[in-house]
Amino acid sequence: MADQDTTPSGSSKDEMAPHVLAAADKAGRPQHHHRLLGLVSGAASFGILMVIGAPEGMPEAAWATLAVASLMAIWWATEALPLAATALVPLVAFPLLGIQPIRPTAASYGHPLIFLFMGGFLVAQGMQRWNLHRRIALSIAVRAGASPTRLIAGFMVATAFLSMWVSNTATTIMMLPIAASVVSVVILNSPNASHKDAQRFGLATMLAIAYSASIGGIATLVGTPPNALFAAFFAQEFGFEVSFAGWMILAMPLVIIMLPTVWLVLTRIVYRFDLGASDADVAHGQEEVRSQLRALGRMSAPESRVAIVFATMAILWLFRPLLDDIPLLSGLSDPGIAIAGALALFLIPAGNTVSPGQSPESENARLLDWAHAKNISWDVLILFGGGLALAGAFSSTGLAAALGDGMGVLAWLPLLVFVLAIAAMVIFLTELTSNTATVAALLPVVAAIAEATGHSPIVLSVAAVMAASCAFMLPVATPPNAIVFASGYVTVPQMMRAGFALNIIGIVLIAGLATFVAPLIFGISPS
Repeated sequence: MADQDTTPSGSSKDEMAPHVLAAADKAGRPQHHHRLLGLVSGAASFGILMVIGAPEGMPEAAWATLAVASLMAIWWATEALPLAATALVPLVAFPLLGIQPIRPTAASYGHPLIFLFMGGFLVAQGMQRWNLHRRIALSIAVRAGASPTRLIAGFMVATAFLSMWVSNTATTIMMLPIAASVVSVVILNSPNASHKDAQRFGLATMLAIAYSASIGGIATLVGTPPNALFAAFFAQEFGFEVSFAGWMILAMPLVIIMLPTVWLVLTRIVYRFDLGASDADVAHGQEEVRSQLRALGRMSAPESRVAIVFATMAILWLFRPLLDDIPLLSGLSDPGIAIAGALALFLIPAGNTVSPGQSPESENARLLDWAHAKNISWDVLILFGGGLALAGAFSSTGLAAALGDGMGVLAWLPLLVFVLAIAAMVIFLTELTSNTATVAALLPVVAAIAEATGHSPIVLSVAAVMAASCAFMLPVATPPNAIVFASGYVTVPQMMRAGFALNIIGIVLIAGLATFVAPLIFGISPS
């Protein structure tokens, strides 16, 4: 499940009916007996491997790491324990089993790129507190144009843009009620539309929002946890820096291609509809968006100040490589920019005016306080740490090299075949499991296989990481899918019908990008 974060607090959550949130949570989590089976299976796997003992030639520490990894992978896949709780296992198991002392193990939980994501979370909280995210979304959607399909396109662009900076869960929770109200107004003012066409319009709109939320997160390092985990892994294990700007240059082409592809598949192929609506009929839908935008009133002082901080961060992230030649700014890093932005929100006064719908604040109120900041997804940050600790043990104990040697017989296969296989495996695996946990477990294995077969670890890992955000078939695949499914607009077969086609398209596009574009962006050899 992508962005395995807790449901954000604040205004965005209040926009969604409680029964929808509860149903979404139920749709997105394995049943109790599955979790119990996972708990037992993970423990059994660990026990069996430890009893069997290491094969000849493999260090005991490497074999113990494999045993711990099998336990964690099964617990992550089945959510036998909360994902973050499983991520804490290395802190106990590694020192006890002689894999790694506590100090280097614990250091993984404080990796600099974890603070990049923390800063991003905090700034997103500031945006949500003052409804800036809602204003941005409505301002984009209102410019969509006068046709039902253009309305859908407008919602997709707004959702994807927000998901680049705010969690896909929060984005979907906010966008869904806006889209639902517009869909209702358009259908109400389209008396000539058949029931089937009206249903398809609503269905296409809701799926478009869910899919756009996942796709938009691919674009930035803070957009979804696997992206930052990828950057942290290569910084820790290979000393290779993936900058915010570098990742964005690589990922934006995929986002730019996938968004219109999803729009085309939903509105022209799988769920084609004709409401028989005139421009005047659709104008009622646009007016609904305008009325919601007007209800926000003029941009308040807190919104403006948060927007300035947010824009400054984005500019610094994008142009940081150019700042290295400036003496006072040469030490600036992407995590440093994120934390500086968060600190700015704690420091800057909110002013005496507040956004509509917000409770009055004291004159000393800041743009962000700890009451709101404490609601960020701490579980995701812990999950990062657990994944990096596991990856570090793979490398330090020699397990990665041993696994890679075992796969060396496949070195004759072309790189594109490897990339296609990894992209397909990850996409369909994350239909059932957390994408962050999947990436955390697979990155060290994928990197080891790449090195053993003479291919670039970065190329194969890019495919795995991007594929983790492109699971479109099932409600359990991502929080956006679960939320839209719980809204009642979409059934599982309907989601699978569109999602399977998009999964296949995603595999092909990701494989091409990872194989042919990533080496050019990062200045590496693909093999």
